[in-house]
Amino acid sequence: MEYPELKRAVREQAVRFKARTVLIEDKSSGTALIQELIREGLHGVTRYEPKMEKKMRLHSVTSTIENGFVYLPVEADWLDEYRHELATFPNGKFDDQCDSTSQALDWVKTGSDWDRFSQLLEFQADRLGSGTSDEQVEARVTRVDMLNGRWRF
Repeated sequence: MEYPELKRAVREQAVRFKARTVLIEDKSSGTALIQELIREGLHGVTRYEPKMEKKMRLHSVTSTIENGFVYLPVEADWLDEYRHELATFPNGKFDDQCDSTSQALDWVKTGSDWDRFSQLLEFQADRLGSGTSDEQVEARVTRVDMLNGRWRF
């Protein structure tokens, strides 16, 4: 994806999901993207500075996944592709979604407060529909587990 298309996609996703936080890796084109989006007034742009490589970063958040804090919708147009990428990481053709998943979980895990975590849970509930009870949310999402380095769905 070319830079102008990337920038447009970030803006569209931020609006579509009413994002309060837009986490962007502060490396290469991400640095310029952060600067431009902030200058243009996109609220919630947050720098993410990775402290380890992708494989180790995903490994470091495995316990968050294993302990049931990560949920996926039962149905979504992107779900099969996402599961495939996670299941084949690090040997698959693509790893961008694995990378962004591990970055988001690392950001939440290393945050100074748990408000970030509650924001993610609130986001998931919002995507499932307003006024949904906890029981309905649980019935409509699927838990993702990781066992011996393999994803199980």
